[in-house]
Amino acid sequence: MDTAAIPSTHPPRTEPGKRLTSHSWSLELLPRHAYEVAYTPGEAVIGFAFESQSGAHAFSSDRVTPFFSKPNSLAYVPSGCAVFSSSREGGEYLRVTTTGKHLAEMLPQRQFNDFIDPIAIGAAQIIRTQLLIGEPARLMLDEHVIALCERVEHVLTGRAVEPKVGRSMTSARLRRIDEIIESSIDEEITIELLANAVGLSEAFFIRSFKAATGKSPHSYLIDRRLAKARTLLETSKFDLREIALAVGFSSHAHMTAAFRARLGVTPSRLRQR
Repeated sequence: MDTAAIPSTHPPRTEPGKRLTSHSWSLELLPRHAYEVAYTPGEAVIGFAFESQSGAHAFSSDRVTPFFSKPNSLAYVPSGCAVFSSSREGGEYLRVTTTGKHLAEMLPQRQFNDFIDPIAIGAAQIIRTQLLIGEPARLMLDEHVIALCERVEHVLTGRAVEPKVGRSMTSARLRRIDEIIESSIDEEITIELLANAVGLSEAFFIRSFKAATGKSPHSYLIDRRLAKARTLLETSKFDLREIALAVGFSSHAHMTAAFRARLGVTPSRLRQR
C-alpha cells in the first residue's frame, strides 16, 4: 500500500474495549467510536460488525473507496494484507485475531467484508455476551471462535451464499431505516412506516430486510434500542427508568429483560463497570 495516498497512519484504534487473549486467539470488542487506522496484520483477522457503519477503506492498495457495512456482517483480512479504514462514527465491532497456527491455516488468503451469515451472527453474539459479562467461559469462546473460522472458510470457498432477496435492501435503504430508527427511537415504529419509507411492500420488506441483515425488523429495532441505551449508560447521568423511556422501552423492567436476553448482563451491572 502506498501510504502517501492515505490521509494518515496510526496503529489499530485503541479506544477502551473488552479484550481477552488465549494461546490460539485474541478477542477485542470495540465500542462505537470514530476511528482512522492503517496497519498490516501479522495474523489472520476476522471481523464482525454489530452495527452498520460507513467510511472509507483500502486493502493492499492505495485506492481508498467509500464503504457501507451492513449490520451483523462478517469480514476477513488475511495476514500480510495492508489495511486502511476510517469512519466518523464507527460502530460496535468484534475483532478476532487467530494467533493459533491451527486456526490461521484453515483460512485462505483473500479479503472480504459485509457478508451476512446466520451461524456467524449467532457465534459473534455469544462471544460478545461472554466478553460483556466479565467472567467468560474459555471453552465456549473456543467453540465459537472456531465456528467463526469455519464460516469464513465457507465464504471463501463458495459454500456460503447470501439469499438473493437481500439484494433489494440496498445501502441507501438500510441508511434510511437507520435514520428513521435514530430519529424515532423513543416512539412506536411500525413495519408500514419502514416499508413505505424504502418503497417496498410490507411482506417483501420483511423478507428482504432479514436476508440483508440477518435479523427481523423487530429484532433489529431492539438491538438499536439496546445500543442507544448502552451509550446513555456510559455518557449520561439519567437513571435507568429515564434511559428506558428515552430509547423506546415501556419500562425499566422491560429494558432490563432485553439486556439480559440479548447481552447476558443487566444495565445496572454494565453501568458499574
